[in-house]
Amino acid sequence: MPNWDELLHDKDEGVYIYDLTALKERAKSLSVSRHRIFYAVKANSDSRVLKTLMPFVDGFEVASRGEIEKVRMLSHDVPIIFGGPVKTQEDLKYAIEHGVTSFNVESLFELDELQTFCMEKDCHLTIQLRINLADIKNDATLKMAGVTQFGLPEEDFIKAVELIQSSNNMELSGFHFHAMSNNMDVKNHLAYVRTACDFVKRHQQLLPPEPVINVGGGFGIDYQQEKTFDMVHFMRQAEEMPLLTFEIGRWLTGPVGYYAARVYDIKQMHGQNFVLPNGGTYHFRFPKAWFHQHPFLVIKQKQKRSRRKTLQQVNAVIAGKLCTPNDVFGPAYYFEDIATDDLIVFKFAGAYGREISHLEFLSHAKPEILYI
Repeated sequence: MPNWDELLHDKDEGVYIYDLTALKERAKSLSVSRHRIFYAVKANSDSRVLKTLMPFVDGFEVASRGEIEKVRMLSHDVPIIFGGPVKTQEDLKYAIEHGVTSFNVESLFELDELQTFCMEKDCHLTIQLRINLADIKNDATLKMAGVTQFGLPEEDFIKAVELIQSSNNMELSGFHFHAMSNNMDVKNHLAYVRTACDFVKRHQQLLPPEPVINVGGGFGIDYQQEKTFDMVHFMRQAEEMPLLTFEIGRWLTGPVGYYAARVYDIKQMHGQNFVLPNGGTYHFRFPKAWFHQHPFLVIKQKQKRSRRKTLQQVNAVIAGKLCTPNDVFGPAYYFEDIATDDLIVFKFAGAYGREISHLEFLSHAKPEILYI
């Protein structure tokens, strides 16, 4: 656990802390697998996070031009997989011009654009078609397959295969699947991966002898800290399967990040307690987005100001400094003891924290990032 007093003694506005040592250890634990591990940049695109992960992963999965740029600023040749449901002509052009040769394709329109660019540039691309499997059993927080907007509709699947086969510049190397996000059930996740492997086996005649079987990520973090996803057991079971490609984000970076802010004020309004840190959901939107009680610590501090307010053994809403009642970190939290000038430190803020937050709202200062 970081030395919070040393890290944050002079910090008043909200800050992020990324423990790069812990990140390296998590990445090392995956690098021993024979399967291909790609990091899903969407989880945390910080340049030092990417640089720390680079020696331990086979490449990076991106979903935008901006993410391609961030990866290419660190390496001109590290493998990149380009995914996402809406890739425009400019997106695809930028990707090809920056050395991306592997695409998770979700649309016939996307294939049309890729074919045009391949012919113009005389380049060769490997294509994985994203398949939306129905009836995947899971209790994950977010369901990414079934009745969603992701993947090729069934009626477009054969058309997509025919278009690739008719091209001299594109090769169907395999299929991409991604069925869940923040899944905690190892048994269900293994069953999903086996279903994906069965789909590949049924369509083996369309594919090369050793096809790409990209099963995405979706490995979860229990934000209520009641259980963990047993990655060791999962990977041990996966050793018996064909060669797989994983796109892992949250599991790698989520536990190694923190968001901290100092308590500016404490109020009671019409029977409701409020704790107001000098920060807000514009820095750390995740607890509001999922509207849950995010795990946190209170770091007691010496009082800096002459006026002091306290709360003890009560529930209170944590609310930020934005001019909207929506700037709350989920439902009310229980506080054993908190006072103005204390620090609130949210744990598990290393994935989908800063990246999904509305940093420009009200033009407040962006959070500083500290590294361990």
